[in-house]
Amino acid sequence: MDDATTAAVARALAHPARLQILRLLATQTECGGSEVFSELPLAQSTVSEHLRVLKDAGLVVSHSYGTSMLYCLVPDVLDAFATDILVMARSAVACGTTTKGC
Repeated sequence: MDDATTAAVARALAHPARLQILRLLATQTECGGSEVFSELPLAQSTVSEHLRVLKDAGLVVSHSYGTSMLYCLVPDVLDAFATDILVMARSAVACGTTTKGC
């Protein structure tokens, strides 16, 4: 995952409602929009905007089913993001353990 994609995913994850949506989607193969809307104490338009941000970051995909939309989590994107962050954390030198600057 390149830095721009990692940053986009981080931005998408930086809101509690979006994390709640991802947790909901993680428990199901796909979830109808009405189910997502009913699980959050937010206006439908607000939830739709959060879903758009998650889709733009590649964390969620959707497809129509009749007159409804179905949403699915894309676990590979979360896995790649987690790997990038873990690699960074494991390669980090603790503050004060070196006398050299950047």
